[in-house]
Amino acid sequence: MSSSDTLTNATAVRGAKRLSLKQYFGYGSGDMANNMAFSLAITFLPLYYTDVGLISPGTVATIFLVMRFIDAFTDILVGSFVDRTNTRWGKFRPYILFGSVPLVLSVILAFSIPGSLHGTTGAVVWACVTYFLMGSIAYTAVNIPYGSLAAAMTDNSEERSKLAVFRTVGSALMQITTALAISPALQANRGNPEALQSSLTTTLVVLGIVAILLYLFLFVTARENVERRIPRVGLRDSLRTLGANRALQALALISVIYLAGVFSLSGMMAYYARDVLGDARYLAIFGPLLFGMILVFGWAIPSLARRIGKPRLFQLAALLGTVGGVMIWLVPGQSIVLVVIAFVLVGTSSGFVNTLMWNMEADAVEFGEWKTGFRSEGTTYAVFSFVRKMAQALGGSLGLWIIGWFGYQGSATMQSESALQGIKLSMGLLPAACFLVAAVLVQFYPLTDSRHKQILMDLRSRKETGILPQTPEATTD
Repeated sequence: MSSSDTLTNATAVRGAKRLSLKQYFGYGSGDMANNMAFSLAITFLPLYYTDVGLISPGTVATIFLVMRFIDAFTDILVGSFVDRTNTRWGKFRPYILFGSVPLVLSVILAFSIPGSLHGTTGAVVWACVTYFLMGSIAYTAVNIPYGSLAAAMTDNSEERSKLAVFRTVGSALMQITTALAISPALQANRGNPEALQSSLTTTLVVLGIVAILLYLFLFVTARENVERRIPRVGLRDSLRTLGANRALQALALISVIYLAGVFSLSGMMAYYARDVLGDARYLAIFGPLLFGMILVFGWAIPSLARRIGKPRLFQLAALLGTVGGVMIWLVPGQSIVLVVIAFVLVGTSSGFVNTLMWNMEADAVEFGEWKTGFRSEGTTYAVFSFVRKMAQALGGSLGLWIIGWFGYQGSATMQSESALQGIKLSMGLLPAACFLVAAVLVQFYPLTDSRHKQILMDLRSRKETGILPQTPEATTD
């Protein structure tokens, strides 16, 4: 086989296709649907387990740590399956189409612990099994293909920035919707697990129907424009790509630290509103502020990223979040105006960083292809999803362990002063520390925007000339 033939079998057809507005909205609707499961799991499931299922915070923390650790490894497995998929509907869309209904049903099951099991070992078993079905199986089977789709829709960096913005906006809209829909029930049914369970079930059924319709819209509008010449990528080739992809490895480390802070904060938000501030309905304010600032500033991200570069913008946004986290930790609960300002800072930081992460992950696909000759969107995205799951596990578990150590009691109508301090620590100081460390580490990120442009030029040149990349061992960064 000639080197030209080998190249043909190893690389993707390049194309900087401009996407339509309908495709942007379709892609954004996919993450809006995803967050029917995701936002509920990170924001409301911890409180549901402790206050409805009557499972201790320490046990809930352990459940999340173990189950999300398992989730992370199933992501890699599913990513490998996706990379070897080839159908008339493409590589990614069939998973989204056929996985949407099982995902919605698994979410409803996770929030349906039978009353007879509350406070027993049976509640723990129910939580483990249903969380595994939701997170490790159903969510992974839909989310990995969805996230991989961006790198296949276009290889144009500006178009990817727009997709990332629409994705983050879609995510924010569902996160705001869940906060608005559920926070009144938390306040009205405090101390009444049965009434809260009934209200949650009704709400989840409605949200589930909306999510399925959004997935269908994504399926109809999305197209895979960066096509392969080879229908299958072997597991060995995928792993080779990952081992050589320093950009993905660096992004993974930075992201897991930053996101651990986000997930600690979001997992404690319901506790903070209800117990520290005294009214769960504050979630209807804090949810939009934490998740919705992307709606205010998202339009500016592509132009700012183009001017100062994605890594530097990431760094500045992380520092902004650090200030917000410190404020949440230090500001008294009665100073609502300052609390709101703190949430604006953290929400702006999170919106910018999450948008940039998805864009930088898609860029890392080309970095891996440039290093090895194999394009592995599914496995690359699976690694990034692995990182997010690990951040969920660490951030969510640390927050719950902290409030457990400080004396939180799920059956109590009023928490001790020690427990309130634990909630503020998990909400403010821990996230601030994570954001600060991530900001420092971005300084060492290897894939600048200018270098990514050069990599795209090299890939197109290889296609034209038939020159193969060097092996990872021989290629220097």
